[in-house]
Amino acid sequence: MVLLITFFIFLPLIIHAKWLVMVPDLTQQVVDARSDLKLTCIYQFKTEEENTSATITWILPNFLIYQEEHNINTRFRYVADRNKTHVKSTMILQKTRPSDTGYFTCAVSPEIKINQYVYIYSKKELVFIEADVITEFVSLAGEPLDIPCKPTHPNVTMSLYRGELGADGDLEWKFIELSPEFKNASWLLKPTPERGLTLTNSKVNDTGQYICIGSINERTPTAKHTDSEFNVFIRGMELVRIGEDDVVEGDNVTLICSTMIQSSVSKFVWRPEWSYVINETDQEQIINITDPPKGIKINNEVIHKVLGDYWYDLHQSQLELSSVTLDTHAHFQCRGNVSRKTISQSISFTIKEINNDPLNVKLGKGIAQNLTCNRISDDVHIQWFKVNKSNHFYPRSSSSVLPLQGIGGETGTYSCRWNNSRGEKRYRSFNFSEETESTSIAIAVCVSLATLVIIGVPIKQYVDKKNLEKEIQERLNGNPDGIDPNLPIEYQTEFLPYDKGCEFPKNRLRLGKKLGKGCFGEVYKAEAVGMKDSDETVTTVAVKKVLSASQFQIKLKNEGLDALIRELKILNYLGPHINVVNLLGACTKDIIKGELLLIIDYCRFGNLQSYLIKQRNKFLNQLDDFGNLNLPNEFVEISAIHCGDGASSGKSRQQLQPGLSDNSVSQTRNSITDISICPVPLTEEDCLQETEAIWKYGEDVDANFYPSISTWNLISFSLQIAKGMEYIASKKVLHGDLAARNVLLADHGVVKVADFGMARKMYSNSYEIKGQGLLPVKWMAIESLADNVFSSQSDVWSYGILLWELFTLGKIPYPGMNGHILIKDIQDGLRMEKPDYSPNFFGDIMKNCWKKEPHDRPTFCQLTNMIENYMETFVGSQYLDAGLTENNVNEDFGDSSPSKHLE
Repeated sequence: MVLLITFFIFLPLIIHAKWLVMVPDLTQQVVDARSDLKLTCIYQFKTEEENTSATITWILPNFLIYQEEHNINTRFRYVADRNKTHVKSTMILQKTRPSDTGYFTCAVSPEIKINQYVYIYSKKELVFIEADVITEFVSLAGEPLDIPCKPTHPNVTMSLYRGELGADGDLEWKFIELSPEFKNASWLLKPTPERGLTLTNSKVNDTGQYICIGSINERTPTAKHTDSEFNVFIRGMELVRIGEDDVVEGDNVTLICSTMIQSSVSKFVWRPEWSYVINETDQEQIINITDPPKGIKINNEVIHKVLGDYWYDLHQSQLELSSVTLDTHAHFQCRGNVSRKTISQSISFTIKEINNDPLNVKLGKGIAQNLTCNRISDDVHIQWFKVNKSNHFYPRSSSSVLPLQGIGGETGTYSCRWNNSRGEKRYRSFNFSEETESTSIAIAVCVSLATLVIIGVPIKQYVDKKNLEKEIQERLNGNPDGIDPNLPIEYQTEFLPYDKGCEFPKNRLRLGKKLGKGCFGEVYKAEAVGMKDSDETVTTVAVKKVLSASQFQIKLKNEGLDALIRELKILNYLGPHINVVNLLGACTKDIIKGELLLIIDYCRFGNLQSYLIKQRNKFLNQLDDFGNLNLPNEFVEISAIHCGDGASSGKSRQQLQPGLSDNSVSQTRNSITDISICPVPLTEEDCLQETEAIWKYGEDVDANFYPSISTWNLISFSLQIAKGMEYIASKKVLHGDLAARNVLLADHGVVKVADFGMARKMYSNSYEIKGQGLLPVKWMAIESLADNVFSSQSDVWSYGILLWELFTLGKIPYPGMNGHILIKDIQDGLRMEKPDYSPNFFGDIMKNCWKKEPHDRPTFCQLTNMIENYMETFVGSQYLDAGLTENNVNEDFGDSSPSKHLE
């Protein structure tokens, strides 16, 4: 109490630097288990209105709230009080436990909050697993797996051991090295204690039983340690090749196809189907396991694994290729049933010819030397001869080694001749010569050439730079007279001009933390000083940039830079719309160095797909048993008021809203369990991302204040996306890659369509960037897949896929299906079923969006009207566009030119 009185005395002196403070004012603290944790937050009102409206919310660690055994309702209490200038809230957590360790946060709003990491220390429990009673962690093969093994004291050292069956059948624990950095380590020790461990690249064989051990003062004789056991189960199937990195003709090659299956009483043996692609064709040939072709051998084996109280079997099918030749098939596929699903994995390798490059050999007088000609095997016939008028042949023609004695008459050119595995003739030449005085002449010539290079290179670089500056300026200026109004803008981006009024001084832009990274570039959170039309001196924005200026080629062959220039021009042309990510400015002065900065709207919650996945355990399903939307009256009233700002009727289970008296405490605690939350579990397909974003826009790590989402929120998202695409289509712009990963979520539930940079690139190059696998097959319309035809109606098809993503909360379309096989199935009429969380109305919309003929699909204008009419049956039309109408937006933005945002 004395501490709080003292704090209130000095509060006016420090409040100017901090509106919200926590007592004790620490970033982290250690509390002994079984004691009480007490934290106090004090907030000074910034306006008179906050005197009655401002409240302090406590956000507790997830694990503490979700676990009933923690008795949060009986152990947690708080007291709130206020005066004319401040509001104070004191939180008390009684009888703390080690598993209460985590972040404790108090917040007044998403922008005003403060947190503290609290360790609940116990000598008997130095580490704990933040999971349910059954501590089994499941992942798909090849994906990273996070293990929330967390210390209860900052000085705890963590170690990891894996259980292996010994020769006597007993379980033996083997040490696993933990790396603080990702180099080639399998297990990664996270840099911050609250994040635990990560299995960086999970493999089927990683399935097993593990112990996470914590120790303190491990170098002293009185070292203490505690442990927590957990199980890892890696689903799916993997196909690997073992042996040397490069396969050379004559080598033996082994392919291993593996999966892990829980043991059963029957002696089940998993026998996958092997096939190969016939060389120079696309035909697939299935291998008869009982009678494989010559040179192929297949073996199946089962290895027993122990996993806690369960047994698992590691099933492996080995395909062995003996003495491969240049004609041996080198593209194989393994296909098998795993978890009642058919999964296939493919692998390819290149068979190289034996290297016998020409070789220069210097004659050392009187020194014997051997010339060696490599060959596949001893059975290959080799013939040696010396190149002269008579082409003298040597009798030891079958040997790969020709011995020479180092005498003068041996100088000259030698060759060995043999046939490769295809029967083609091959030669290797050896130039056997004496050392002469010509060496000094050669050195003089080299020096002269080097001098010319030193003088000529800078001159050429200067000329190239001037030509490049001219080329870039022409590309930015464009040619508006060349624009054809009858063609889509994507085909004419080179004609679009760059409005120099958009230019923003780079020295007034401060890049902050990285929000995401794609295959071409990075997205950063940034602060722009002096952004015009902004109410604040410093505006929070997002900035796109190419990965690295060092990747910029002198002839401007940079895919990321090309994409960013296209997006700059398209956004410049589009102008502002509330449901389209808006161009706020650009920094082009250093484009000659490969640096272009694109300033766009800051969307706190990142891309919609990632956000939906993270919100699954809070999803509020508002459908009845017949698939119809069923909103309670009080929800309709709330929705009518807040539809425009995208607010949700649900209240997060992580938030405890304090009142002003002790009577409100029990009401708040009860609300934790009264909310009807329908958790949606992660599935295997959620981990399979076959299309990487070009500019991956991740959420801000501080964006954890957003409430739970409901069916109504998803419907609101679908309407806003349709409105954004309606505006884009009206401007004759095709998107070409409409998907949840390319839609961003901003404050107040506003979604924005983003990422236009790859549109034309996709049409001209089929969106294939070597080594990235970027073709978005599962989102593309049937005419785009078959005939490379794109239009606004092909965007409508993609919108239907996006709706499916919305109502599955971020699942991957056509789960479990391979993209190449999928193309034929779609052409044959395959369509996805309505998701369980989709209203029947949107199931019909998806079917209409996926009609075979483009002209049979609705337009985005029709889609907008249909969804608005549907929503008006639940909420009055006077509320539907509150605060989000296009007219209001344009009034806010004023001039449609992005340059109006800049001073």
